[in-house]
Amino acid sequence: VKVIIKPGESNTAENFKRPIGFTTGVAIYTNGVDKKISAMISVEMKDDNSIAIIPSVHIDNWRQSNGGEYEKSFKPLNFETNSKTFQFVAENSAPQGIDTYFSVVLIYRQ
Repeated sequence: VKVIIKPGESNTAENFKRPIGFTTGVAIYTNGVDKKISAMISVEMKDDNSIAIIPSVHIDNWRQSNGGEYEKSFKPLNFETNSKTFQFVAENSAPQGIDTYFSVVLIYRQ
């Protein structure tokens, strides 16, 4: 899932669908803006009933860990996609004058 907070905006949301399967993990990557600013960036993921699968937390909680197996380095998740629509929400506590890019990677088994 690709998401952008545009210059001067404080948040964004992106709806997406995944193929039917069991989701086992997630990791987030950015263009590095989050490491260069003093603002707090938080992200969350909701299902199609607006229930938070991952409540709004600091972006570092979504990062892939170093070392070990690839799949185990992702933030663990355990839910069926069941053709639902999901929403990724990102918020920046202090809007910046440049784009903040997010790439959200989900691992799932079909």
